[in-house]
Amino acid sequence: MTAKDRYQAGRTDLVYWLRSHGETLKKSGSEWEWKYHDERVTIRGHLWFNQYTQEGGDAVKFLQYFYGYSEEDAVAHHLGEKYASQPRAQKANHFRKEVSAANGSVSKMQRLLCPAANRDMRRVFAYLCQTRGIDPKVVSAFAHARLLYESADKHNAVFVGRDSQGKPRHVHMRGTLTGSGFRQTLAGSNKSYSFHHTGIGKRLLVFEAPIDLLSYISLHPEGWQENSYVALCGVGISPIERFLDEMPQLEEVTLCLDNDKAGHDAARRIAKQLLDEWEVKVSAHFPDYKDWNEDLQAGKGLVQEDEMADDIQMGGLAM
Repeated sequence: MTAKDRYQAGRTDLVYWLRSHGETLKKSGSEWEWKYHDERVTIRGHLWFNQYTQEGGDAVKFLQYFYGYSEEDAVAHHLGEKYASQPRAQKANHFRKEVSAANGSVSKMQRLLCPAANRDMRRVFAYLCQTRGIDPKVVSAFAHARLLYESADKHNAVFVGRDSQGKPRHVHMRGTLTGSGFRQTLAGSNKSYSFHHTGIGKRLLVFEAPIDLLSYISLHPEGWQENSYVALCGVGISPIERFLDEMPQLEEVTLCLDNDKAGHDAARRIAKQLLDEWEVKVSAHFPDYKDWNEDLQAGKGLVQEDEMADDIQMGGLAM
């Protein structure tokens, strides 16, 4: 792959490319919008931007980010080296089979690869406990359950969603640097298995983001392990439906989404869908401030706990 190849591939028209692969786009001013699961992606020519994760790039980065291509394979794909001989309809059908998100299937190209774990969790503990005010005992509980760790390369907080067999099925990362807005759900993740805790009780509490979930437990720690909790990593309903399908003992779903217009609208939409399709009680519990972490920080001084980070050596928690 030459620099010229990389440049030319990166300038592939994404609107044309997505349409040729059977995807639907919506015109929005001078841009186009594309739905990836429940995330809104804006596209202008060869450039894209994910409004949820606040990440973007060119056409090569598009295939790397959403479909798990290597840079070399993405360049080859856009330049037609692997698909040029296939009719467009055949290419679209082949592509849908590889990257179908509707039923949660994951192709070889979308194999979920968990980031390598750091030897300790000092950076993540500092961020979650000192900066965010989350109870160190809560962070420790999720770390020992292999649902949370620190990545070795960028020292991101890695939130892992596992299936009933303990296999990682969903990975969401959050930057730990002060002021960082980095968030990313890794390609190959199955939305139905987003970050969660499975209890034995009859109640499921639903949050938008992992930090909201951890903050709520910090605010309401008594007997928290009995309940089930899930962070949607967005506002999609599939993680809730998986819980209801796999845990028939659940009787109540409590929507603990953000206290803003988007959160209220999402709660109404999700509640209606659940009541229409499932025999379950649905309630809503909004924070006093915008989200549960703001409630947590408003009600307590920031915890300064970094000693526990030394106690969690990631050798036993590797993926």
